[in-house]
Amino acid sequence: MGWALVISFLIGAICGLRVPVLIFTLIVLVVMVAYAVVSYSTGSTVVQAIAWGFVLAAVLEAGYVFTHVLLHAFYTRRASDTEKPAARQSQSKYPAD
Repeated sequence: MGWALVISFLIGAICGLRVPVLIFTLIVLVVMVAYAVVSYSTGSTVVQAIAWGFVLAAVLEAGYVFTHVLLHAFYTRRASDTEKPAARQSQSKYPAD
């Protein structure tokens, strides 16, 4: 099950690049229900099937959020790097007292 969680995290991270949040939420809901149904039909208890469905959904969402955090950090750092030289280059026409 460990590899399934790693793969789910990676799928969530890849989806975080291009998939809108509403569509991704619907995908996670379908995956969660499908996993719970398949798990229950293979002999797991109802509680275990639902619990692992929620764990799988949480890991997918964690991958999605991780990508957005990385992108936010990248773009805010890039934006702050471009603002610093512009502030230094701006000169006042009035002399400093």
